[in-house]
Amino acid sequence: MIKILRNRKIDELFGSEIEFIDSGLMTGEENMQFDSERMLALSKNQCLPMFRIYAWKPWCVSLGQNQKIESIDQESAARHKIDIVRRPTGGRAVLHSEELTYSITVKLTDERTSQFVYQKAHQILLDSLNKLGCNLEFVKSQANFRDFYQKSISAASCFASSARYEIEFEGKKVVGSAQRVFGDVLLQHGSILLGKGHHLLADLIAVKSEEDRQIIREEIEARSISVSEICRRALSYQECAESISEELSSSL
Repeated sequence: MIKILRNRKIDELFGSEIEFIDSGLMTGEENMQFDSERMLALSKNQCLPMFRIYAWKPWCVSLGQNQKIESIDQESAARHKIDIVRRPTGGRAVLHSEELTYSITVKLTDERTSQFVYQKAHQILLDSLNKLGCNLEFVKSQANFRDFYQKSISAASCFASSARYEIEFEGKKVVGSAQRVFGDVLLQHGSILLGKGHHLLADLIAVKSEEDRQIIREEIEARSISVSEICRRALSYQECAESISEELSSSL
């Protein structure tokens, strides 16, 4: 499904009309190729800015652009029938399972910085999810990523850490996002946790001992939470997709 949208809210974030795309289920390779090709096309002025939502079939681990594939136990992933793909953006591993994924491509300006887009995009997502009864908070974190990645064995997981302008519930992360700038174009995409499937990532990360694996498992559970857990009811992809579409379609 593709819709052309424009209103004051969209102008603030994108500076023009956008294509809102609901791609539904695709493989990891297809999803990452779609985002990468759209980023390149926008850099050549061959398309409109985009706000896309999608899901993954089969479940898939995506690695950050510079993350070593050895951080994932490939034999364990194969046993669980989980694909592995590399994202064009940075960050750490994400298991795309019970989630809704979003992606944005937008032209940057002196005013529309990557930090501005990160904050405004998360505000749209927060408002969309809160309309479903999630009661989420917008948190400005001061995470020390260099220290975290050097000292924590759980650094392989995106949902074990927080950046600035995060969407959280009682201190737990609900949305994990990553960015890449290509020329004057920003690609931002991220995962909205719908269920607890991402906990399986602890079984897929390559570790030296089962004690380390248990630490990762406990940190993922302690630092992340799904919207279904928050609302104490199952929230489907379709329900969340419709709420995001309505939020984007409404004016300020």
